[in-house]
Amino acid sequence: MALLWPLRSLLRQAAHLLGNDRAFASADRRLLEDHILPHFAAAPEPLSVLFVGVHWYTRRCEQVLSAHRYRTIDIDPRAARHGSTQGHVTASATEVASHFPPASVDLVVVNGVFGWGLNDRAQVEAAARGFFEVLREGGDLVVGWNDIIGRRPHPVAPALEAAGFARAEFPPLATQVIAVPGSNRHRFEFFRKPRRAW
Repeated sequence: MALLWPLRSLLRQAAHLLGNDRAFASADRRLLEDHILPHFAAAPEPLSVLFVGVHWYTRRCEQVLSAHRYRTIDIDPRAARHGSTQGHVTASATEVASHFPPASVDLVVVNGVFGWGLNDRAQVEAAARGFFEVLREGGDLVVGWNDIIGRRPHPVAPALEAAGFARAEFPPLATQVIAVPGSNRHRFEFFRKPRRAW
């Protein structure tokens, strides 16, 4: 079982080199690209989207959201070549508020970052505060992470709620959390920056 993930990863990379990025796509990647992102892509007005964490397999996300302003951020300078053609920042997600103006983003998507670099309490809480700052009131946050030993970060949901986020329902599936079947136990969780009552 331990060898399956590296084998799948190699097959995905080979498919990418052959120009077929969708071959061997994981169930969570298909859910993100075929259901979650298209829901937001259908917004009647153009959105300002920030995608956190990029690699060759995230390139299709920009295509799905092509009608919107799509920007990316990743700490790895080598990832810049996979970043958005509309604007990419090389920096940690903990520094997001230093690179994007307050209340300038409608949607933040953070998939495969918590537990893969943002792990400890200080990092998770700093990223949560930054995402809250750059999102507009009513803006959405989608978080995807693997609920397995070795990839569980400091608890993300409590950190997001402490930063001011409220859980939100993903309308097409009428749920706040999607647990994706598979060995990675990937989860998508949905949050929103509340609007002020006044």
